[in-house]
Amino acid sequence: MTAQKLILIRHGQTEWNKAGRLHGRSDLPMNETGVRQAKQLAAELGGQGPWEAVYCSPLFRARQTAQIIANDLDIRALHENQELMEQDFGDLEGTLVGDGADEQRQLLVGTGETEEHLVGRAVNALFKICHQHLGGKVLVVSHSALICSVIAALTGESNPRMANGSYVEVDAQLLVNHVSREPLWH
Repeated sequence: MTAQKLILIRHGQTEWNKAGRLHGRSDLPMNETGVRQAKQLAAELGGQGPWEAVYCSPLFRARQTAQIIANDLDIRALHENQELMEQDFGDLEGTLVGDGADEQRQLLVGTGETEEHLVGRAVNALFKICHQHLGGKVLVVSHSALICSVIAALTGESNPRMANGSYVEVDAQLLVNHVSREPLWH
C-alpha cells in the first residue's frame, strides 16, 4: 500500500523563469508573481486535504513555495529532501532557452546530470515518501525538469510541460510499477 494521494507541484515563478533562463541548481527566490502562485496553489489544494505532509527540494524557490503552502494550509510536517532537487544542467545553467529547450538541454547537458540519473533519484524519493504516508495525502514541491522527467518515465507521455505554480496528481501505483522494473537506489 502507498500514499492515497501524491501531488507534484512546480515552484512559483522566479525572475529567471520570467526571462527564460535555465535554473538547474542555481538557488534563486521567487518573484512577486511566484509568491501569488504559491498562495493560489494553497487555496486550490486546501479543499482537497487534509494533507499529512509537504516535501520539497532544498533549493530556495521550492522551499519558499512549500513554506507558503504549509503555512496557509496549517501543515506542520514540512520536509526538505535532497533527492527532489532540480536537475544539474552544468554549464547550461543561467543560459537563455527557447521553445526547443528540452531538446537543447538533452544535447548539451553533458557537463551536468543525465535524465536517467534524475529519474532514478526522483522516483526513489517519491516511492519512499509514498511508503512513509500509507493511505495519506502528500504534497511534493520540486522543479520542472524533475517533475516532467518523472511523468514521462511513469506514463510514457512525450515531452510533458509544467508551468510555474502548477501541479499534477501522480498515481502512486505507477511508482510501484516503475520500481518493480527498475530497482531502487539505496
